[in-house]
Amino acid sequence: MEFIKNTNFNFIGKRKYSFALSSILVILGLIELITMILGMAKIGIDFTGGLSLQLAFKHKISVAGVRKELLAKGFKDVKIVKIKGKNDIIIQTKAVAKDLNKYTNEIKTTIKNAFKNNPSKVLNNEMIGPSVGKKLAKDAIIAIIISIIAIILYITWRFEFRFGLAAAIGLAHDVLALMGIIFIFQKEITLLVITAILTVAGYSLTDKVVVFDRIRENLRKATEKTQQINLKDLVNKSINEVLTRTVVTSLTVVLVVLSLFFLGGIVLHDFAFILLCGVLIGTYSSIFIASPVMIILNEKHYSSNNKKAGSGK
Repeated sequence: MEFIKNTNFNFIGKRKYSFALSSILVILGLIELITMILGMAKIGIDFTGGLSLQLAFKHKISVAGVRKELLAKGFKDVKIVKIKGKNDIIIQTKAVAKDLNKYTNEIKTTIKNAFKNNPSKVLNNEMIGPSVGKKLAKDAIIAIIISIIAIILYITWRFEFRFGLAAAIGLAHDVLALMGIIFIFQKEITLLVITAILTVAGYSLTDKVVVFDRIRENLRKATEKTQQINLKDLVNKSINEVLTRTVVTSLTVVLVVLSLFFLGGIVLHDFAFILLCGVLIGTYSSIFIASPVMIILNEKHYSSNNKKAGSGK
């Protein structure tokens, strides 16, 4: 499936534009991260604690009608979402009461009494206490930190430290750029979103390993033939050589994620959206971020080798 043959795109020559675009996304990602730390971001009940209640009604139901009845009974901090194509609604609220069981039953009773001619049944009922939410948030942060450290160690072992550092910078870019996307679209941070971010980190690493492996192979061949190495040209050549593989792999993943996005339902919507953006960002960063950073980190090393080779001749 070699869709793209004999390409000679100057990817490295566009690094100024890619760095500018990435800087904007990374800055927005840092803003999102800071607002999360300060507790000002849209954080799901997975981390704050609260309840999520999915009800299936016999007849059509309106979000406005449900919100009106709940507001009348004093339930103010409530998010209500209607599932498209069904008579189902999801009621979510962050931890506003010590006894979540009692709070949930009060909501159920209010809905039951308000819509006697439109009976409903509970399809899903999740309750998370504030202490559990804090532990989940802490564990999520630890998981991200451990994964980044493990990736640096793996790439360093597989290649060398400068390659590992470039991959780590590329990975940090991917995570922060995704956070920037979350900030732009005002997505809620949930466990599924964290899962998507970690999944993207794994995909991004795989893509960078493929590109770096080809760069290392071409470096070895160039060293065997001549000691004079133009690192920018060599990296451009390497990226062009694996371009078909990158496009086919990314396209395959995108097709699967798109099916999740459109057919997976409202519960998987944000998860699929973050995955979709992450795959595109991960592929982009392997070419336009990690590879140029690798050149910056290795340029002095190979320039000094070229000078030694020149003086030796």
